[in-house]
Amino acid sequence: MKRVQKTPLDISYHLKSRRLEQEVENRTAYTIDTAELNIYETQHVAEKVELTFTNPVLASMIRGKKVMHLPGTPSFDLLPGESVIVPSEETMRIDFPEAQSQNPTQCLALAIDPDKVKQVTDMLNDRTPLVDNSQGWQFGQANFFLTNDEPIHQLIARLIYIFTENNQAKDVFANLVLQELMVRLMQTQARTLLLSSSSPLVNENRLAHIAQYINKNLSRSLHIKELADEACMSEPNFYRTFRQTFGITPVDFINQQRISLASKLLRTTSRCLADISVDCGFNNLTYFMKLFRREMGMSPAQYRKQSLF
Repeated sequence: MKRVQKTPLDISYHLKSRRLEQEVENRTAYTIDTAELNIYETQHVAEKVELTFTNPVLASMIRGKKVMHLPGTPSFDLLPGESVIVPSEETMRIDFPEAQSQNPTQCLALAIDPDKVKQVTDMLNDRTPLVDNSQGWQFGQANFFLTNDEPIHQLIARLIYIFTENNQAKDVFANLVLQELMVRLMQTQARTLLLSSSSPLVNENRLAHIAQYINKNLSRSLHIKELADEACMSEPNFYRTFRQTFGITPVDFINQQRISLASKLLRTTSRCLADISVDCGFNNLTYFMKLFRREMGMSPAQYRKQSLF
């Protein structure tokens, strides 16, 4: 999907108290017992700046742009509203092509203690084990790029506030938010890896098979019973397993895939909205336009116009 701008992350408390000691990757660290939040500000163009953490890290952009170079991964731009999970002891090499003293690049790196990671993954493996997956829930085992959805964006914003406000109870507040953030990040990763139409696990994992089945049948009505039968599960078990594993309901996933297809058709064809709506499985044009605006932050017509530039 085309990148949609989100409300910028607020680091105003940080800016009140931080000291600028370096103009390339100036770092301010805020710590609790289970994590460290690092906020970096870069005021000059720089290339191949190296950064390594001993713990798994979530790196997110606040302002500006950087180019990420990670082992075994093609280089990619990281923009506000986007994040990447990087394993421990893996060196990130970063370019800052647009940093200026009057317009610094700002980003954060949230390093999480391995004991906290194990606590959360053990809890998930015990309470909501992954279907058709012997490895179970994992966090920070491999590079993972994601566009922050609204819940993840809000949780990152909340953590920034908690860390930088310096409340005496910040460890308690931060650990509660950190746990939810980790669960949502793992659900997002599982959804991306298993529910992709090109997933290599389609013949091994029932939910991956269902994702491909959905993508092949987006133009017609899809019902929970049909999907549950296809997955060889009861309806309640299918619905519960899908939601617990991926953090969204089957209906929400179907609608996301339909909006994704609609976005592609708006970018690549000149077909009218009514035809696109029908081809994407919507039998009500008004509902399609309402859902598109909710997911993409703009109307289909605005999206098409923006895509032309």
